[in-house]
Amino acid sequence: MTVSVLLEGVLKEGEVENFTALCEEAYKVTRAYDGCHGINLTLNIENKNNFVMTETWESKEHYERYLAFRTEDGTVELIGSLCDEGPSIRIFDITAV
Repeated sequence: MTVSVLLEGVLKEGEVENFTALCEEAYKVTRAYDGCHGINLTLNIENKNNFVMTETWESKEHYERYLAFRTEDGTVELIGSLCDEGPSIRIFDITAV
């Protein structure tokens, strides 16, 4: 079943440009990864340090394989080092309604 993944966090002050540059490069690999239907980065209008990544994956298992890959290549740790809070990850089933 197709899933939606929401990854949310709050960046340290002054890290927005570094983070968006990291995402711009990383998303090239993500979008080509098996099972990825799409990924977007949104920044909170009232607090640009607050971000949400919205991802769509073929299945939870596809996402879990991708997350393991990003953990092994150091991206997860790097993102965490840029954050004051989070990131948190939530996975949702996409319904047919």
